[in-house]
Amino acid sequence: MKIPLFFLVALALLGTSSCQEVANGPEKANWAEVEKSWSGAAELSRYELKQNRYGEIRKGESILIFVREPFLRDRQVKDESGRGNFHALKMNSTRNFLTGLYPYSTMVSVFQPLEENSAGKALKVTTSVQDWCGHVFMQSNRRDGVTKTELNSYFESEEGGSFQVKASVLLEDEIWTALRLNPLGLPVGEVQLVPGSLNLRFSHREPRAEPAKTRWLEGKPGKTVIYEITYPQSGRTLAIEIQKKLPYAIEGWHESSGQTLISSGKLVAREANLDYWNYNETSRGNQMRKKLGLKP
Repeated sequence: MKIPLFFLVALALLGTSSCQEVANGPEKANWAEVEKSWSGAAELSRYELKQNRYGEIRKGESILIFVREPFLRDRQVKDESGRGNFHALKMNSTRNFLTGLYPYSTMVSVFQPLEENSAGKALKVTTSVQDWCGHVFMQSNRRDGVTKTELNSYFESEEGGSFQVKASVLLEDEIWTALRLNPLGLPVGEVQLVPGSLNLRFSHREPRAEPAKTRWLEGKPGKTVIYEITYPQSGRTLAIEIQKKLPYAIEGWHESSGQTLISSGKLVAREANLDYWNYNETSRGNQMRKKLGLKP
């Protein structure tokens, strides 16, 4: 029997031919070392993206940016005044790809407390999807015992939607940031999860809690491990491969539904300790873009 190409791609991405379950997952790091690793500069990683849209696999590019940011816990916005001392780990995750003639551009932002036990505590998640038909924006805020999500869209059936779940329910989007701070703090076994916001928007579903199963798998022996999430009701699986040791950098991911590839990301380039906000001068910026393999 001929093995489907996407299975070969997944196995190459995840660095294992067996995906054996492991008991311990990544190595535990001292929290002081974790805090020090996010002392101010950012980590920027570029991935080769494969995104299923309208029944076809689209090739594109994804960027993950992780950086510590001063944050106002009550207002849940960036602290520009400097009057507070609270910080969040911010992730900006972008995807860019073409569907035939017109381009898609998406971005998911997660603001996770820079705390050791941060899983299930993300304060804010925002998601935007833009294409030539229009754009969609979704924002989730966790406060007062609930996570409330507001949805604005050019689709009549979605515009003005408002949803909420108990604050104790984990968001799939915050798993990406929790993996960087304390991956062993993530649940293993049966849990309730709100699926990733980008997947929800592409499938036009409401942000509701769903039963899920999570486990750690072996990646590249001695180098990486994989956090796998499976939703029994939809058959969707997301596997995120991270380095086994601090800084737990994300090496790639594979997302599928049954035998259908939804998306995958394969690491192309990474720059750590990067003050990317100081690269706004054209020639200096283009030098870094060339180093990362980005178009000028």
